[in-house]
Amino acid sequence: MNNRNMLQKRVKISGKLTFETAFHIGSGKEGELATNMGILKEPDGRPILPGSSLKGSFRSFTERMAGHLGLTCCLLDSKLSGINCVSYEEYRKQVNEEFQKLKNESDKLDWLSKHTCDVCNLFGSPMQASRIYFSDGYLDIDTWARAVQIRDGVCIDRDSETARHGAKYDFEVVPGGASFFITIDIENPTDKDLAMVESTFIEWESGFRLGGFTSRGLGRVRLVDREVYQVDYTNADQLRSYLLKREMSAVGDLLKGGLQRVLDAQGGTHA
Repeated sequence: MNNRNMLQKRVKISGKLTFETAFHIGSGKEGELATNMGILKEPDGRPILPGSSLKGSFRSFTERMAGHLGLTCCLLDSKLSGINCVSYEEYRKQVNEEFQKLKNESDKLDWLSKHTCDVCNLFGSPMQASRIYFSDGYLDIDTWARAVQIRDGVCIDRDSETARHGAKYDFEVVPGGASFFITIDIENPTDKDLAMVESTFIEWESGFRLGGFTSRGLGRVRLVDREVYQVDYTNADQLRSYLLKREMSAVGDLLKGGLQRVLDAQGGTHA
């Protein structure tokens, strides 16, 4: 197997997302309390914080920060971004025949690196799997009010800027204060990957919004208690500790170090 395709390092980040306000992550169905829009729940009624929602939010912040780091981001639309990337279907069709002619695994990896933007290199594309993985949030049961609230809403007519007749609705929310434990895993991270992840975590730790109805004040959340661990599979001692004891090495400055090196490569002075 090509060494570049092997699992060489794994980074695990853990933390807690604490909602400062109520939030709504919809189930796409009516609520159990006869509301128009219910929330995602476990069978026992506990609210769910899906990893897909976390990944979507995380990627959105990463896309917005990439340009400031001197990194490329296709926005999944090469025409819009001006960045050619295989995540964009039209561009992928143009270059797919060229890729199919490659027989050597190393050549294919080199080709993908050159034809994929930095963000999609981490988050995955139709031609390459993601190297960053998000767990579902695990509810800290002590922080949950063990209740669901109902909020009222109304559709606004954008022309008249008044409430649309007969368009009232209601929806469920989880009360503020609920916290969820999360983990994020990254395989074979590069300095570019570490820089993108760290810059997004800085935003998350400052506070952000997640879920539906955020323009109405819902979904204000903050990441706290972040910890970073790593296992280097090429290091015999780390590999042994991980395989036999499931122990990983604490590397608190790993992400910051990657960000520092990427910023240094741009020039200028950084603290």
